[in-house]
Amino acid sequence: MKGILASDTKILQGFLKKHDFRVSRSSDRFISYESPELTELLVLTGAPGERAYRGAQLLGNIPGITFVLSVGTAASLHKTIRIGNVVLCDHLKKLEGEMALWSSSSVTELEIASYGPIEMLFKHIDESERNLVKGSIVTAPHIATNSNMRTWLGRDLAVDSIDQDAAYTALACSEMSMPFGIIRGITSQESSSFPQSRYQVDRRVRSLKSNVAYTPYRISDYIKFRLGRRIVSRRMDQILTRVNSLSVP
Repeated sequence: MKGILASDTKILQGFLKKHDFRVSRSSDRFISYESPELTELLVLTGAPGERAYRGAQLLGNIPGITFVLSVGTAASLHKTIRIGNVVLCDHLKKLEGEMALWSSSSVTELEIASYGPIEMLFKHIDESERNLVKGSIVTAPHIATNSNMRTWLGRDLAVDSIDQDAAYTALACSEMSMPFGIIRGITSQESSSFPQSRYQVDRRVRSLKSNVAYTPYRISDYIKFRLGRRIVSRRMDQILTRVNSLSVP
């Protein structure tokens, strides 16, 4: 059996609905789902940021789980990684501390084992296969919202995208000797200054209601963000459906 770990249900809504997933248990804001159709999958949500560490532990301690796939969204740090791309992580770094985004000295590199069958999940879904790519990710306490900072981080750390939880999943799985994979849908581009976290998006929407200036540039980024989530959600559905029959040694 394979476990899918996600920060929330947003990116998985289409997948869960299409395959008739139902809540099987709920505890401490973690919610697990099972499907009568995809019987080899257990989906666990409620693992944003550092909670991904505990979420991975919970999955790894469930009898029968032999593989954990971390699913979520990320922001691009490189112009070749575009909104709508789904990235299979092949290199992972972690930034820690109060000044994490401003100091590359706080970076740690984590081990990502090469796992051939995961790559097969990506094959022949996209005709051009340009939207399903391998790439590197850095996990940080916050997503950089300034476009210049994103460009600098990508260049200075030699990474393609940034998220807030991949490294925590990797740490927990490595400690348990549990095979794992990480895939991230890109919902914010390298040149964007729009924040991608749910809290920040809600705050921007509230500012619009309170008559705070909302520039066309910000509106444009918001539209791209929402469109990116929709595209990523559709591609995730195609990939995750295949995980059910993934062969795990």
